[in-house]
Amino acid sequence: MIHLHNENVNVTLKAQGAELTSWEVFGTELLWQGDPTYWGRQAPILFPFVGRLLDDRYLYDGSTYTMSQHGFARDELFELVASSDTHARFKLQATTETRTHYPFQFELFVEYRLIGEELTITYHVHNRDDVPLPFSIGGHPAFNIPFAGGAFEDYTIDFGETRPLDRLLLEGPYLTGAYQPLGERRYIPLTHSLFDQDALIFENVEYAALRHEPTGRAIVMECPSFTHFGIWSPPKSDAPFVCLEPWFGHADYTGHRKDIRQKEDMQLLAPNETFEATYTLYLET
Repeated sequence: MIHLHNENVNVTLKAQGAELTSWEVFGTELLWQGDPTYWGRQAPILFPFVGRLLDDRYLYDGSTYTMSQHGFARDELFELVASSDTHARFKLQATTETRTHYPFQFELFVEYRLIGEELTITYHVHNRDDVPLPFSIGGHPAFNIPFAGGAFEDYTIDFGETRPLDRLLLEGPYLTGAYQPLGERRYIPLTHSLFDQDALIFENVEYAALRHEPTGRAIVMECPSFTHFGIWSPPKSDAPFVCLEPWFGHADYTGHRKDIRQKEDMQLLAPNETFEATYTLYLET
């Protein structure tokens, strides 16, 4: 385990998946602790694909490859390449095993940094191959409810301003291409039934707060430039957590033809180029 800390914040990380396993602010644990009764993970990194591929397969250059939901990075052992009391940098690179499922030379760096009471998480993807690198990437952190008292229904998702919200609809784990307009709104009140049809997925969300309405306390995520945003809790359960998920990319559409280079919203990184994206977490009191 790797520990970051300052006066008000304590963070614990593990090399397996370069995953966040604890985020305490002012002595309160905000991160879901992975009770397998509901969901045994905590904050997996989704790479090289976000979501599910049709039949867990894709095509590239005339060959078929298999890939499990959300990719392999969350289960791989990363190398810790730098650390201090307030910073940790992990590295994952292509191996013979990863190339059987994903035939590309890549480096993925994940950085965690404490800056005052803010925790920033940065992804760097470097293409070490001589062809464009197709990938998607995202976060899947889960947060405890309640963290400020009360019941699940006392919390809302606050988007910071009133905006049109159009939910991307799913058929099983796949996108249909259809939208459900939710109207102009700033808040989505939380109920367990909200997730009966699985995740809520939106486009171009740069700010979302998991807010306890009676006190105003909130877990805030700022994720500028991410293309998609998921909100998830296990369907048809009373799970005491909600995931806020910033993504570049998404699951396959139901009619996708499986060629990974033709998949909508896939990143195509030129040889020797580096992709970078950051999101920030903090507790608003």
